[in-house]
Amino acid sequence: IWWIEYAGLDGFRLDTYAYNDAEYMAEWAKAITAEYPHFTFFGETWVHGVPNQAFFTEGNKINQGFDTGLQSVTDFQSLWGINEALNGKFGWDDGVNKLYTTIASDFLYKDPTKLVVFLDNHDLPRFYSVVGEDFSKYKSGIAWLLTTRGIPQFYYGDEILMKGFTNPDGLVRLDFKGGWAGDKENKFTASGRTEKENEAFNYVKKLANYRKNSTALQTGKLMQYVPENGVYVYFRYDSDKTVMIVMNTNDSESNVATARFVERIPGFSKAVNVITDEVLNSIGTLKIPAKTTSVFELK
Repeated sequence: IWWIEYAGLDGFRLDTYAYNDAEYMAEWAKAITAEYPHFTFFGETWVHGVPNQAFFTEGNKINQGFDTGLQSVTDFQSLWGINEALNGKFGWDDGVNKLYTTIASDFLYKDPTKLVVFLDNHDLPRFYSVVGEDFSKYKSGIAWLLTTRGIPQFYYGDEILMKGFTNPDGLVRLDFKGGWAGDKENKFTASGRTEKENEAFNYVKKLANYRKNSTALQTGKLMQYVPENGVYVYFRYDSDKTVMIVMNTNDSESNVATARFVERIPGFSKAVNVITDEVLNSIGTLKIPAKTTSVFELK
């Protein structure tokens, strides 16, 4: 397995090395595709800026001058976006607006649905620590990960609130407790987890299983709306189902009037909250708790 990783304090710099390595990647991708035409693969590109990231993906949409043949990359841009959405203050370019504008740049990719979305990994601080161990923000981020476009990548231990910063990297690569003789704790079982860890585990389980059985979230289209007053709304939909996701990044409850989403909700009058199973007999106005991403299946 061979990969090229670009990272630096000064961000991405397009130079001769990048061009040469990308050309090598193109040769590799061409050979792999010829041998395994149905094989899906992606690369890690730790860069800043959607055009810098799109440069390494297949196609020639931004005048790269050649086709890398790389079907997908790790979507660091949406990672920076969700972190800012949950931790930043809502503004013209800040807060959840950064996440919206990042997704709005999907036209730069040949196929943005193949982007690999994630909240953390072996080289990054644990997501629960990134949001200051705020459980509401944690759940909001998990809901986004499992409902946005792309292929979700889940780092082990996030389902039980493992935490830590990369100082050093080993702190975010600790063993998952349990499974070995002599382990004092076993996080593989409900009895071995704390009450909050079980709540997190069950939250992830509920959403992940819903996604597993929802083609709208797996392969459906995405339509998003410009955030207003710290609230971001987007839809995942196909011919079978429409799912409405409402992210409230405010510190207080928000009442969201749905009239401006008329393009996506004609024929729907009710909804089911995927997390709580609550049935809403009217969707004219939605009450979204503070720092919460609600997922509704429209009926």
